[in-house]
Amino acid sequence: MPAEKLLIASLALAFTFSAPPLHAQPSARAATAASLDADGNGLYDDTERKALLDLLQAKFPELADNYDADGDGKVTIEEQEQGRHPLSKRIPASFLESGLQIPWGLDVFPEWLSTAYFQEDVEAGVVASHLPRGLINERARAGQEAPDQRPRRVRAGGIEFEADSGQHLLMPGQRDARWNYRWCVFTFRLDARTGSSDETVLLDINQGNGSYRSTPKITFSKRNGLSVQYVGQNVGGLDRRVMTIRDIATDGKTWNVVVCGIRHGQLFVSVNGVPLTTQTPQPPRFSGDLAPNLTSFIGDSAMGNVAWAYDSLVFGLTEPSEAMVEKMTGWAAHRLGFQNRLPASHPYASKRPIVDAEDFPTRYVPDEEQRRAWGASLKRDVTRVNAGGPRLEPKGFERVFYDDFRAYRIANSVSGEGDLWHGPGFNTAVGMAAPLIAPGRKPDAYSHDAKTQKQTLSLVKDGQRWRGSAIYTVNDLGHGYTWKGPKVFRIRWMFPKVAQKDLAKGLFPAFWSYDPDFLFWRTANRIEIDWLEFDGRVGGYLNGLSTHLHYSHFRQNVFAKKPESYPRFKVYGGEMTEEKSGIPGGLFVWDGQFHTWEFVVEKDMTYTNVTVTGKDGREQWVEVYRNPTEPTYLERLNLQLDYALKNHGAPTNDERQDLVVDWIEVLQKTEDIRALPAPFKSRPRLSGANRAGSTITCEPGVEGVTDLRYYWFADGYPLTWGPSPTYRLTAAEAGKQIRCMVKAVGARDQPEAWSEVLR
Repeated sequence: MPAEKLLIASLALAFTFSAPPLHAQPSARAATAASLDADGNGLYDDTERKALLDLLQAKFPELADNYDADGDGKVTIEEQEQGRHPLSKRIPASFLESGLQIPWGLDVFPEWLSTAYFQEDVEAGVVASHLPRGLINERARAGQEAPDQRPRRVRAGGIEFEADSGQHLLMPGQRDARWNYRWCVFTFRLDARTGSSDETVLLDINQGNGSYRSTPKITFSKRNGLSVQYVGQNVGGLDRRVMTIRDIATDGKTWNVVVCGIRHGQLFVSVNGVPLTTQTPQPPRFSGDLAPNLTSFIGDSAMGNVAWAYDSLVFGLTEPSEAMVEKMTGWAAHRLGFQNRLPASHPYASKRPIVDAEDFPTRYVPDEEQRRAWGASLKRDVTRVNAGGPRLEPKGFERVFYDDFRAYRIANSVSGEGDLWHGPGFNTAVGMAAPLIAPGRKPDAYSHDAKTQKQTLSLVKDGQRWRGSAIYTVNDLGHGYTWKGPKVFRIRWMFPKVAQKDLAKGLFPAFWSYDPDFLFWRTANRIEIDWLEFDGRVGGYLNGLSTHLHYSHFRQNVFAKKPESYPRFKVYGGEMTEEKSGIPGGLFVWDGQFHTWEFVVEKDMTYTNVTVTGKDGREQWVEVYRNPTEPTYLERLNLQLDYALKNHGAPTNDERQDLVVDWIEVLQKTEDIRALPAPFKSRPRLSGANRAGSTITCEPGVEGVTDLRYYWFADGYPLTWGPSPTYRLTAAEAGKQIRCMVKAVGARDQPEAWSEVLR
């Protein structure tokens, strides 16, 4: 077998996207947009995929390539994607102005399908096994060993579970469901006249009682109707969210569609095009922990179930916009022929969805050639041209985030309760030789001094082992504070005064960032930017601005041009003696003094600066280095701070190792703060009196999107965030500059807009 075919064959073993056809395929011919889905099932088989690519190449020559690698007149998803960036990222922007109307299918851009069960993928008759398509397929195979508990695929359509049978399929649980199963599409029909019990479980992912157990769980009750449940954690324990609807089809013949998931901390559910709500307001944020020993179910193992059948069950990546939820609903309705039952106002009540702007979210696409060229530009005559000299004052920026640690506000990152800092974060590898410990656990690695308003992160001895600490501005689902575009990050911190000979060699504190995008797109390379790293081997050695593009979460996937890591680069690596750094007097960070570090990211250049004590005894700014801005710096980044321990030398005694943080600040360009991205029609507007006890209301200035989050600030200090458009001022906040940043999470790219200051 030729090497090219062997590669594609091996990938096909790991990823099942295109199932063996169960019906006659259309002959190869010159396709028109209207004829692409020749069989009308809403999915692109390999022949239809080739026709789609032929049409796109004819319209957009820049897409020209030999996708049909084996010349069989078909194009598999592996052939379409292998060695390239995802198709959705290669289609030019001019597509949206071309007038080309491509029928939308759930798999037209299949990168976001984690696990997808379609009735087409099993033969008619008894179903012992259902292998899904998608990124997670063999590990999510649904099956049933007991012959009398197996459903059947019936000619009337669907995989059917007989009444009072206990028929069900079992699936391995998904430990990473909170990231890999961000949304669910479920199409089913049921007969409420059958079954001896009131309630039937249709779907139960990670069955059990606990955080991220039975999430989602979809049940039908003859008394109460259809219910969709998600479970996380919060202050009072489990955070159980349920939405219910009575008005669904229950005649055993008519199909229904559920689209559900968590979007920026809130459960959303749409049933047959009708958005649902909870009976009581949802808590403002949502998160949950990993759960062991998981099993998932399609169907109800208890006897007494109604007769029912499913057509499709699909789980996917990222958080879909409101418009995308409507597209998924419209797709299901047209696939199964019940679009006339959608609400009259639904955009797909009479027409099938097409590929449009919602299919092209803004995402970073790596350019390895550009990245290597940037790395080659990091010459000393560029980076050290002003080393030790006066720092250039940042221009055109204003404060958008400032925490002076006036209060202890670190929450467990899987608890769902935090609205500022979260620890220890989703990357357990940070701990290295000292596993990370969560806030609130003993020993305490997150001590806070309320009198001096200082926050400490520590390495602490826990029995015979050391434990590390870490805090993030986002929780484990990636929700929280992030910043895109040009920005300034500042941190003022202090290490205790320790001579080099007394430093443990493994000490490894750091100030760094991720782009949380990889928590949403698990096929993407992970952006990491290490602003500062120090270690105990040489206390005056700076690891400055290490830039990484790590492997994707799914190590073998055809949706990353290079799933493995890209070359890493470090802008500054060296001791900060006066001779080597140019800094007057040099800098040894374990000096018992506070220093403010500043990272100014402009579109073209990035500057790293620090404060040192001058000869007059006062602090002064000096430049450490500068470098051309690497594109990842401008992506949406969070902030992370940790104290880790490397393997090459733990402290020889049991004394805790501390770093003390005075404050952290973020600035963004005024022009970006004043920008009005769609769907904002005007800047958010605040009303209410700026005095203690007054309730401030934010009018968001948004049209066409209802799912919004409100981030509240006083002089840049983050007060809270959540779905409420109101905030009640305390005496401590009254009189300060009150602002609200609105994040339109129900829109593509979740754009943000800032209010003016309420003085």
